[in-house]
Amino acid sequence: MKVCITYRETFYHLLKAVFDACNKQPVVAELGVLRGENALKLYNALNPKEMVLIDSWSPAANDAYSPFDQLPPWVDSVDKYAYYYGGPMHDMATYDTLYQECLSRFADKDNVTVIRAETIAAIDEIKTRTEIDKFDLVYIDANHQYEYILRDLMYYQDLLTDDGFILLNDCCHSLQGTKQNLGVLEAMSSFIKRSDFIPVAVTNTDWSDVILVRKNSLMVQLIDVALANSDIPFVEIPHQLMPAARVVYGQQRINLSFV
Repeated sequence: MKVCITYRETFYHLLKAVFDACNKQPVVAELGVLRGENALKLYNALNPKEMVLIDSWSPAANDAYSPFDQLPPWVDSVDKYAYYYGGPMHDMATYDTLYQECLSRFADKDNVTVIRAETIAAIDEIKTRTEIDKFDLVYIDANHQYEYILRDLMYYQDLLTDDGFILLNDCCHSLQGTKQNLGVLEAMSSFIKRSDFIPVAVTNTDWSDVILVRKNSLMVQLIDVALANSDIPFVEIPHQLMPAARVVYGQQRINLSFV
């Protein structure tokens, strides 16, 4: 696995180079879309054949933020993040506005299907509203709590081609992540024990993105070649160390530590 000193958008272009080498125009899904800003970056970088955007755009998603009636002292209230969502976290109008922002970004793109549903319920809609059988890339950025991320991983692995990629957002253990009750890294750690996927690259950032692919896929070698021939600095470590990753803070920058 390569620990890359870069940002997630660079990974999109890296994957585009890999898809081009395979003469493939990918079919892409994003789970957790919000305003559609990241989805548009994915679209512009990858030039997908088809793209599906899935989000509940509903305050009901807040119900899974913590299983405790009284939040532990190390977890911030979800209401603290209202500034990021643009309105009250329990007001449907906030999510209606986000949904409309997303629709406006993709209004002129007839190869994009937007599904307003919870991620697992959306699987049936994918089957009824599109002719997509399998995805080449699924970007997972929906509910960040452990059980929900693990569920998305377990279900959507079956919707991937044999050489398909999963990208995980915010796959880190950091002080800020703890305050948001993130469980992405822990869910990924459980998932790779239950599946044949392995992490092949991670951004050296405090909100790390991770690329996962099946261990026997040709894409493992193609990612290696693409990174080796890029200008992205990286350090290679055994992929088994990824569950130990944590963010450490310095005066000049943050880094990932695996000890």
